Amino acid sequence: MSKVDRRKWVPLICIFWFLLLAGSALAGGGKFYIVGMGSSPDLVTLRGLETVKQADIFILEEKSDLEAWKQWIGDKPVWYLGHISRVFYGVDPQTLKDPKKRAMAIRNAEARKEIIAKIREAVDQGKKVAALQWGDPMMYGTTFYLEMLPKDFPAEIIPGIGAFQASSAAVKMSPPYGWDTSSVILTMTDWPGRKDKNKELMKHKTSMVFYTMKLDYPGLFEQLKENYPKATPVAVVLYAGDREKEKVLRSTVGRFLKEIDYQNLPHEMHMLLVGKFLTVGQARKEGTTTHHKFIKQQHGDDPGGMIPGPTSGK
Repeated sequence: MSKVDRRKWVPLICIFWFLLLAGSALAGGGKFYIVGMGSSPDLVTLRGLETVKQADIFILEEKSDLEAWKQWIGDKPVWYLGHISRVFYGVDPQTLKDPKKRAMAIRNAEARKEIIAKIREAVDQGKKVAALQWGDPMMYGTTFYLEMLPKDFPAEIIPGIGAFQASSAAVKMSPPYGWDTSSVILTMTDWPGRKDKNKELMKHKTSMVFYTMKLDYPGLFEQLKENYPKATPVAVVLYAGDREKEKVLRSTVGRFLKEIDYQNLPHEMHMLLVGKFLTVGQARKEGTTTHHKFIKQQHGDDPGGMIPGPTSGK
């Protein structure tokens, strides 16, 4: 190769190495993840598991979380930030007159700021930090991290299989199919100051799924009896998604308080499902044959053409 030819190749070689090194740096860059780990350790998604394997540091809420996910965490560093850290989030501690509440608000605010500072430092150093959470983090999970970090901070939420999906699978019925309704209300116990009281939500008489933290069963079922027929089916799913522990208890709105030992249900490890979907399955009141205009738009002019004929399989 002549000197002239070599001079032509030098810029191309430089560009090649620049792109290669830049790509390596980008691939190994730091990032913060919130990972939904599913309602059971074996329900983590492939994307979630791959993220966990690549993580350098983990954030957990409880010591028991480490036992559940030890096989993937191994001996990597773990930081803890309890679920209680969310208490008083969004409230200025100085506006609280009660000294005990004000002190707690200050402690939690400091804990949140500390973990955010640690996340930023680690990611700036090129490390991957993963906050692992049960179920799906978008359902009552801890996501304030992203609200406290800069908007352009490298971060990602990995969705998980939550208790709603796992409970629906356990009862083998799809909540949106409510015979004469097409919606599902996901809710929890009434909280002081909240506008969406369960009694008001029940007026829609659609399928309801309750996350049961601190749920007042007697009070709730008095409200249900006012809005749903007493024969409306009810199911409690214990340890949703856990193949060894999962259990389904069935009753009705009228008989639940007498038939189910609700006072001894596992704390925060069960879900309450209410609605006709539990017995009617995917059947619809009108067999989905009404609203012809919609059907024509979606499936063509001939509703009969919606149903494929049998095939020989040959």
